[in-house]
Amino acid sequence: MRQQTDLYVPNDVRLTTPRLLLAPLRTTHAPAFAALLGPDQAAIAMLSHMPDPLTPKAAAEWIELRTGPGGHVFALFLADGSFIGTSGFGGPRDGVPGFGYWIGAAYRGLGYATEAGEACIARARSLGARQMVAETFPGNRASERVLAKLGFVPQGQVERHYPLRGGWRRLMFHSLTIA
Repeated sequence: MRQQTDLYVPNDVRLTTPRLLLAPLRTTHAPAFAALLGPDQAAIAMLSHMPDPLTPKAAAEWIELRTGPGGHVFALFLADGSFIGTSGFGGPRDGVPGFGYWIGAAYRGLGYATEAGEACIARARSLGARQMVAETFPGNRASERVLAKLGFVPQGQVERHYPLRGGWRRLMFHSLTIA
């Protein structure tokens, strides 16, 4: 059953949390994006569609593909203006958006992913989404913990074809019912 949502409205809102500003991700963020994530090979390996090597040009192309209609991806900033990662949702299939995020290595383990995820879920709810899905690669326990804190429930394994990650890969599928 298709959800009735406004997920295709432009992503032109800024969200704030106690410690973060979530601004719509733009290609102008590509240099900071590439500088933070590019050297982090372990993180890139856990992101299904992230180019490697991650140059500013490749980051801009990745951003452009995820910020069109239906894309609600945010750049995450600390109060001092430091860019620390991204979080967002988009690509709705039958009205159900997919959730994803990444946090720079220096900022992991501090609760930023959960805090940003809560803001993104609230935004999806305000647009009418009643469900959200996410996927994790095997062994990505940190992301599984973040998803669990956000209320996502593991639903089993799925297989996806990710050429940038060696072809067919098995992933854990998670879902969230948004009240």
